Amino acid sequence: MAPIFIIRWRATTNVIDFSGETAVVTGSAQGFGRAIAKRLSEFGANVVLADVQAEKARGVAAEIEDDGGTAAVVDCEVTDRASVARMAERTRNRFGTIEILVNNAGGSSGDSFADLDPAEWDAGVALNLTGPYNCAHAVCPGMLEHGNGRVINISSMAGRNVTLNGNPSYTSSKWGVIGLSKHMARDLAPAVRVNALCPGGGPNSPMGRAGTPADVANGVLFLASDLAEFVNGTVLEVDGGSHLNQLD
Repeated sequence: MAPIFIIRWRATTNVIDFSGETAVVTGSAQGFGRAIAKRLSEFGANVVLADVQAEKARGVAAEIEDDGGTAAVVDCEVTDRASVARMAERTRNRFGTIEILVNNAGGSSGDSFADLDPAEWDAGVALNLTGPYNCAHAVCPGMLEHGNGRVINISSMAGRNVTLNGNPSYTSSKWGVIGLSKHMARDLAPAVRVNALCPGGGPNSPMGRAGTPADVANGVLFLASDLAEFVNGTVLEVDGGSHLNQLD
């Protein structure tokens, strides 16, 4: 006789509720980070906008507060460990604990390998890979202490293949973000879940459109929520299936 599997379904209404929790989002003055911060706030999180562009971040904080949310801005340079430590301390002083960390800050220039200056390589790795390490190193000890921590590291579809518009430093560091995420996921579970998210997807994606900051924010929303309570060490590709075009 074949085994019988019983599936217990539970309603997802109110499963996503970050009330009383605090989320730190780096690089949140614009783009993906802005969308992520606003989305987490919509579901009740206190949001800390950690960005070197503090004035622009204050504009995002004002938008969040106008919508009834709670936001704080901390001037933070993710490549500077002292700056990151101050960000974590100020956040804990304001909100007590940090439950969610979204390592979103990053960037790239367009130089090819032949034209890439060593200083530019170092700067790219420092921003895109060491930055997430610095922030996690400052925030995760508190998560380990109180449990139920969630870290989402924003990589890129360049971390699954190669960038078309950036340089080798970007490609290499975004591959590194995935490796860092998987190692953290193994070491920090079960108190902290760690996952990576890879944005991508141009207008020729199988979905017929380019990806948007809202698409990325929704992916982060899922990974940070209890809907993903058994998701750890994975890589969520938010690219509309564009990677499938590379299989031809």
